[in-house]
Amino acid sequence: MRAHTLRSKTFLPLILVLVSMAATAQTGRKNDVIIKRDSSRIQALITQMSYEKINYRDLGKADSAATYIYLDQVARVLLKNGKTINVKDSIPPRRVPPDSVGQYADMNNLPTDPFEKSVVMANSDQLRDKYEFHHNRSIDGKTGAIVFTSVAVATLVSGIIVASTGDSPDNKTIGASLAIAGPAVGVVLGLIGFKNYKKHSRKAEKIKTELERRNQPLTTLRITPRIDPFNKSAQLGLRLSF
Repeated sequence: MRAHTLRSKTFLPLILVLVSMAATAQTGRKNDVIIKRDSSRIQALITQMSYEKINYRDLGKADSAATYIYLDQVARVLLKNGKTINVKDSIPPRRVPPDSVGQYADMNNLPTDPFEKSVVMANSDQLRDKYEFHHNRSIDGKTGAIVFTSVAVATLVSGIIVASTGDSPDNKTIGASLAIAGPAVGVVLGLIGFKNYKKHSRKAEKIKTELERRNQPLTTLRITPRIDPFNKSAQLGLRLSF
């Protein structure tokens, strides 16, 4: 009996060590695990997390390509450092996707004009990008028309002044050249600028009208928070589209 008691006391510390090692093995992981809402698991290497999605590399695939998953599909995340992030209760079950291409188009009565067809077939995000492009081009055209028209008027006045100053034939030649060539070039470039202004302005207005038909805003302000669970840091991303 005494020998048996001594053996039990001898093995007790060893048992405690094994239990401790087992507990450590359960909390420490070789990689991150993403548990989806359907209970399926993704063995992953997480590179970034935000309040919208998780960027990761799928270690279950040979190429381990970078990809992402939206948090509305995730129940919880098991980090390899032993931490668990529960997201199921704080994320809405469904994410509202942006409208799709052609969603608002009448497929049986599509416009024959290529631009108008591209407008009705584009989704709202694409329309906002188109509007920004044509709006900026119309401003450039209007600015060019004003600048070159002003140059035409200035060279005409300068040519008249130079031609009427003094009796030198050179003054009259230079003045006449300025009075003729300056306005000619300025008017031509001014007309080109005005034409571009009208063209892009009409296109921007058509895009604006299409967005209003869809009850979609012309401008969008997106604030995207990002969290880094590894470095315990957070960032805010701001994007204004119009």
